Amino acid sequence: MQERIDFKTEDTYKNLNPSKKRQWRRQTKFLEAYQETRSKSVSATYAGVTYRTVMKWQRDNEFGFTERLEDADFAFCEGLEQLALDRVRMQDAKSNPVLLIALLNANLPEKYRPTVVMNDDTAKGVMYELRKLAKDSDKASVSDKEEEDVPAIDQVSKILNEKGGMA
Repeated sequence: MQERIDFKTEDTYKNLNPSKKRQWRRQTKFLEAYQETRSKSVSATYAGVTYRTVMKWQRDNEFGFTERLEDADFAFCEGLEQLALDRVRMQDAKSNPVLLIALLNANLPEKYRPTVVMNDDTAKGVMYELRKLAKDSDKASVSDKEEEDVPAIDQVSKILNEKGGMA
């Protein structure tokens, strides 16, 4: 692994051979585009390299590429967050922030993605309500005791049929 080269280490860049200098410049060009797009394929095309080359850079971590990629990724997320704040400040009653929320959820999930925990009693509650509706229905032809012996799926189908549903 080579030492990371950045603006603090210009002397190291000067000592590279022409091929390595070209690689450094392409990596830098790729990272500039990646910071704006967060797309490896688009950024690779912009830098004049293939996607596989980018994956090799990342695997080999030459010139500290992996850390520099993480920095570019972080900068993209920070820019997105700043855009969100700017839009919220400019928002009016007609604004629809759905796309922005989706981008924040995708790019900063630890901060913006809601944590949803399903309660195990949800299905039981639904079945209880369906049974209650069936019992209260004027058209219910099954007695309470017989209804308990009928499988749940049959009960749901029967209720939907009686209500003119989709079963």
